[in-house]
Amino acid sequence: MSEIFFREQRNGYDKNQVDNYIQRITEAYQTAYKEYLAVCDKYNNLLLDFQKLESERQTRTESAFITKALTDSERLAQQIINNAYKEEAKIVEQTKKNLDYVYRTISQAMDEAQNFLNSRISERSGGIINENKSVV
Repeated sequence: MSEIFFREQRNGYDKNQVDNYIQRITEAYQTAYKEYLAVCDKYNNLLLDFQKLESERQTRTESAFITKALTDSERLAQQIINNAYKEEAKIVEQTKKNLDYVYRTISQAMDEAQNFLNSRISERSGGIINENKSVV
């Protein structure tokens, strides 16, 4: 713009030159403004695309986190189940041992009681007890 010179005339500058110059500046401004608006549109579209991609990335990240949490939960649940089965087997084995001990103790007590009864019967009757536990 500093290189533009208008010819001077009696009452100022050449009107045609000034009008032509203003016309060219106006056209250049309109062209630049249209380009500016196009760039703004592109920027807004890129911004929307970026926001959409960011949202999708966040969703994928959250999905991956949820998937990992579910996988970890499943693994932990399986460990709990396996531990429960092991504990159940221990409890069953210990219960069998306890029941065997109780059975042996009761059997011994019954044998002792039967022997005691047999000896008492034998003492009272003076007889001999046969295999059927009856006095002969």
